[in-house]
Amino acid sequence: MNTDIIDEDPTFPENEGLPARKLDYLGYAPCPIRAEMQRRMHAYFRAHEPEFGPMDWFSPAGCFHGGGGNDPYDTIWQDGHEADMPGVISDGGSSDFLKNEGHDRWIATGVYGPVDKPDRPMRPEFVEAGIIDPLDAMHLYAAFPTVMLVDTEKLGDRPMPTGWSALADPIYAGDITLAGHGDGELSDNLLFNTWKHHGEEGLKAIAANVKQFWSPAQMVKAAGAGHSDGTAIYTLNLFFAKGRRREDKVKLVWPEEGALFQPLMVLGKRNRRPVSQLAIDFLMSPEWGQYLDSVGFPAVYSYPGQQPLPGKLSWVGWDFLRGNDLDALRPELNAVFKSALKVPCS
Repeated sequence: MNTDIIDEDPTFPENEGLPARKLDYLGYAPCPIRAEMQRRMHAYFRAHEPEFGPMDWFSPAGCFHGGGGNDPYDTIWQDGHEADMPGVISDGGSSDFLKNEGHDRWIATGVYGPVDKPDRPMRPEFVEAGIIDPLDAMHLYAAFPTVMLVDTEKLGDRPMPTGWSALADPIYAGDITLAGHGDGELSDNLLFNTWKHHGEEGLKAIAANVKQFWSPAQMVKAAGAGHSDGTAIYTLNLFFAKGRRREDKVKLVWPEEGALFQPLMVLGKRNRRPVSQLAIDFLMSPEWGQYLDSVGFPAVYSYPGQQPLPGKLSWVGWDFLRGNDLDALRPELNAVFKSALKVPCS
């Protein structure tokens, strides 16, 4: 089906001041793909109305939870009741449903569990990364990976970094730019993975090499341009890295340990309405998977003509996510990281 038949943005009554509804689908997504997801979903749901009826859904303007915009469902994981919870939820990153309270209320109790998934195989890189949830409750459809860009002129005669371990190598001291906003805090991807594999000393070793924190857009603009404040190494998400300029002077490095990634996932409630399955079908469809791959969000499920990934994928895994209080651990680890920074933070 051509999901571009209806070329219009969806409208939601919540954005017109009306109260929250009982939803078939609540859709969160990273900013770079959110608007496209909403438009395509709107077309997909409309096209299936003759068979399933209308879909009651909402997708906020912000990115994931707490990302800004009107979202009357932002705290539903805390104050919602089972009967009122959305039939399907798409989420990602350090989801509220991975927090102790969210997990205990909705996952451990089985309120959200198995869903109907494609009969197409998963990409082997995802299987090797261990994305299959042992509780069969959180189902990945794509990844939001982080990679490196290397400015070969600023690198000079130093060896080309091949993996994340390079961020702790003293030969790159003062020549690393990390994604951030100047507050000196690491992304969950780099923070939790580094601590899991290399402990507090690993966090401190990276911190000692950092020159600055920039937005991915700043990095792409500066890399290879001879920018006076530029560095040899930049870490950023693949979506922005794919848009790099001056490819003769900028090399994209897919780390040998695996590109670190945040999961993009779907949860399905037991006793949900059949129409809610449309959201799952869309997110795991070949058409949406092709789009995700094209913009740097590797799709989990294979489809004809899909190109293999450049390398492995790596993440902290289910045991880590469910075995730690992430909200408590995050500030503790960031404090360790900041203690070794040699640059001022806002």
